[in-house]
Formats: sequence, C-alpha cells, structure tokens
Amino acid sequence: HGQTFEQVLLGESDAMLEQAEAALGKTLRNVWKRTRTEEPADMASMKQLLKRLPDVYRVHPEFDIAPSRIGGLEVAGFEALVHRAVAREKALTAPFSVHIHGDFNLDNVIFDASEGKIHFIDLHRSRFMDYVQDVSVFMVSNYRLQVHDAQTRRRVVQVAATMHALAAKFARAQNDKSFEYRLALGLARSFASSTRFVFDKSHARRMMVRARFVLEAALACPPGKENRLKLPIKELFRD
Repeated sequence: HGQTFEQVLLGESDAMLEQAEAALGKTLRNVWKRTRTEEPADMASMKQLLKRLPDVYRVHPEFDIAPSRIGGLEVAGFEALVHRAVAREKALTAPFSVHIHGDFNLDNVIFDASEGKIHFIDLHRSRFMDYVQDVSVFMVSNYRLQVHDAQTRRRVVQVAATMHALAAKFARAQNDKSFEYRLALGLARSFASSTRFVFDKSHARRMMVRARFVLEAALACPPGKENRLKLPIKELFRD
C-alpha cells in the first residue's frame, strides 16, 4: 500500500513530502544502526563508473571528448579524471558496513501515508556495503527526474539536502570522517552513469557537468585531507 517516493515528490503536498522524508529518515537510521558491522566496505564507485561509461557514450557520444587546452590551461578528459580518482578511492574504504538496499531509486521506496511507514521494493541487490552507495543513488535519482517546473526543482533540492543532512549526521555519530569524500565520488558516479537513462540532452549535460565538478573538487583535495572536503549540496542540486 502507498505511493512511491517519486509520486509523493511530484504530486503530493509539501506536508506529505515532509512526512515521507521523516519516515524515510527514521527507517534508514534504524536499519543502519541495527545492521552495522565492523567489516570495512569498498564502494568502488569509480570502477563502477568506468564499466558504465561505454553505455553513457552510446547514448551521449558528445561526452566522450579528448583532453584539450584553453590557453595555458590543460583540461583533462572526463575518463582520465575517473582513472585518477580510482587510486584515491582505494585508500578510502568505509570504516564499517551496513545492510543497504542496493538500487535505492525513488521508485523503489514506498510511503504508506495511512500508517506513516516506509517500505522498500526490488531488493535483489541488497547486501552489506557502504551506506554512501544508497545515499548517492537516492540523491541523484531525485535530481534526474525530467520535470523542470520551478516547484518540482525546489522540492528536488529539498529532498537532496534532507538526505545529505541525515547521512552526514549519522556519519558524525559513527566517527566516519571520510563520508563527504566518498559521497563526492558516489555522486560523480551517479550523475555521470545516470545520463544513459536521460534522453533530454540539456538535462543530461547538466548532470555530466555536475559529475565533473564534483570529481574535480575531490581530486583537488590534498591526499590526507579528505575529511576537509565540503560539498555545496544545495547549489549542486539547484538548476
């Protein structure tokens, strides 16, 4: 019973959306706390992205560009940035694992308003992993909605910011200092790889630009200082 989170975001009142967000936050906190194990988790988001780039380029060949120069500035190709990030990610495994959904898109989250409960569907990829995997997928599945009226895009920012705040608070409580850096790599992966499902060229380009921005920000962070990275979440998700 209920509606998908996507249906709530697109068609229901602000009050119901806030109820759904609160119920989702409570559910995730409970799952993460109750299933936490001391086993480190390697999300390997950059390796995932490298595997998916050929599919991205088949849909959007314009994204497969060679390195270039602007005056004296060298601009690396996107794939070269991903390869550089693979090495950085190897040193930043999550300090613990939780049970994640594994395909945490908006339409796999059901909100039952009559009982105020959240249900998950399509759990075939559920496993123990870095919770940032689910967080980044959820945030970007929210952004990639191809509905562009001002009210919907405002709600997109709200949902993304709420999910980020929830995860960041959990990270602080668990002393997970590399959360934001791993999230940056997860968002870069999800923004870029999700463009293979987006046939609106303008919207796909906005997603790819965001993937590159987040990836460059992560790579510019000096090794050993990853815990200082702060993402401009509202600006990142605002059109």
